Amino acid sequence: MRSLHQESLVHRTQLHTSSRARIASWLTWFAIALVGGLMAACGSGGGGNVNSTAAASVPLAVVTPVTDCSKLAAVDITDIGGAGSAISSASVTTATINGASVSFCTVKGTLAPSNTFEVALPVSTWTQRFAELGCGGLCGTLSDPTQQSSFSFSYTCPLVQQGGFVTAATDMGHTGSSSDWTKNDQQRADFAYRGQHITTLAAEKLIKAYYGQTQKYAYFIGCSDGGREGLMAAQRYPNDYNGIIAGAPAAHFQIQNSLYHGWSVESQSTTGDSTGNATLYADKALVLHKAVVAACGGQAGVADGLLADPRTCNFDPASIECAKGATSTSNCLTAAEVATTSKIYGGPVDATTGERMLAGSPQLGSEANWIGVEVPTSNSTDAPVPVTSLFSYMIVSGAYNLIFTGTPTMPTVDTFGFTDASFYPNYLQANHALNDATNPDLSAFHKAGGKLILWHGWADQHISPLFTIQYYEAMQNTLGTTAVSDFARLYLVPGVGHCGGGEGFPNIDLVSQITAWSEHGTAPNAVMTYQTDTSNNVTASRPVYPYPAVAQYTGSGDWHSGASWTQGPALYNEPTHTWAGASFYTPYTATSLGVAAP
Repeated sequence: MRSLHQESLVHRTQLHTSSRARIASWLTWFAIALVGGLMAACGSGGGGNVNSTAAASVPLAVVTPVTDCSKLAAVDITDIGGAGSAISSASVTTATINGASVSFCTVKGTLAPSNTFEVALPVSTWTQRFAELGCGGLCGTLSDPTQQSSFSFSYTCPLVQQGGFVTAATDMGHTGSSSDWTKNDQQRADFAYRGQHITTLAAEKLIKAYYGQTQKYAYFIGCSDGGREGLMAAQRYPNDYNGIIAGAPAAHFQIQNSLYHGWSVESQSTTGDSTGNATLYADKALVLHKAVVAACGGQAGVADGLLADPRTCNFDPASIECAKGATSTSNCLTAAEVATTSKIYGGPVDATTGERMLAGSPQLGSEANWIGVEVPTSNSTDAPVPVTSLFSYMIVSGAYNLIFTGTPTMPTVDTFGFTDASFYPNYLQANHALNDATNPDLSAFHKAGGKLILWHGWADQHISPLFTIQYYEAMQNTLGTTAVSDFARLYLVPGVGHCGGGEGFPNIDLVSQITAWSEHGTAPNAVMTYQTDTSNNVTASRPVYPYPAVAQYTGSGDWHSGASWTQGPALYNEPTHTWAGASFYTPYTATSLGVAAP
């Protein structure tokens, strides 16, 4: 067994104040984000993609159906999901992919108790591959797996865009605006780990029924929570997928949706808690970003304004603090704005020991992407905005029950223990082995022959890339560097935001990389990334290399062309700093809630 997903970022901050309405707004946002599907996980053959030929070097034969699509409605899936599981419909639909019409046998159903799923089986173009699609946020919406070309980026994966994959998606066991599901053990388990697994099992059964054979290769590709889902599969179900692409993984679910985003709220508040208004606004985030780029942009030796590795930048926000008595502050930061910025960059620390509470915070160079997440979409000259309307507040308040069920008390964003490291064992440990996917022991996945590609944008505004680096380092510490290099790669993409977007090169084909590696043993190294204009024409290209190497300009030729770049040495070699939650990145035994599971 093995997914396809990518989350495109849409900023929203006009949120309702009631809990139910906040959850509704959150689910709506992630429903839109889900449309990103394969966006940053895929690339196109256009623009001279050097990676498009690898996976096609030994093509798999196209296999056609052995039965009528409508007969799949009678397939029994109760052996997978239990009593109440059923197919609701099976019919042929047509989707426009890369300008061509592709027919799918589209099957919809429910795996008990409430995992809604959809499987799209190509009628005449199946190349014996299956891909499970990850979802984003807290999921709760069902994406259309046939809409593989409706993405914010124009780049398309050759194998996918030719209709070669059977694809499947699930809402992970819940839907709608209610947060009641977060109090239900079965639905909590379905979201934590079960939903994607049983959907994959159902998809495989449908594949066998429709084509008369199982798939030869199975993949999982996701970003954000989809990245967590991919790592969860590698850890809990190591035989499910031949290859996994996990982008910007929210693997540290417990930490991410409490301390990490909660700190953004506290840092921003005029009162230091959720009763205050925001301090830093959109216009000033852009002033800050401009200053960071001026100080540290172009680290690769060209005037691109990108930070190749933000950890080498020593920018101090105080350097752009407004002079005392300044009559205009439009191009500088006030003292309060400097303080907020420093808190966001620095993260919380234990008041007694000075130990950092997080592995990382939003990195230098990501400031323009903070708008709509860490900072409001409005400007400092507009009406004040309460911090409870920040996207970060919505995230933490929506995940309370998933994170803190079973703890002595239910904390709030104001009592998360930002200055007390005991918050980890007292509040985050209880559901760590249920919700988190930070176990670095992937020896079973490695033994099964699985391949893993991790990737993260350096300018991610939602999840710090330092957490993904921490996980990769933990894998190396647990399994050994040689073993990890045998089955895993990590790519850090300068200037790219959460699952795409930003000022960098967000168009990248990792699907061709994972299929070439899984099917032909061709381990990835250089992967070309692209920028495009509004007409989807390639305007620039640049390779990225396995971490910690960075792309280096050769010194000659057009620096907008990937041909003028080569692999350079690491700019930063220090391991992740010590922090209070580091033990969450050591091996542990995954737990369930004692509910239905295959």
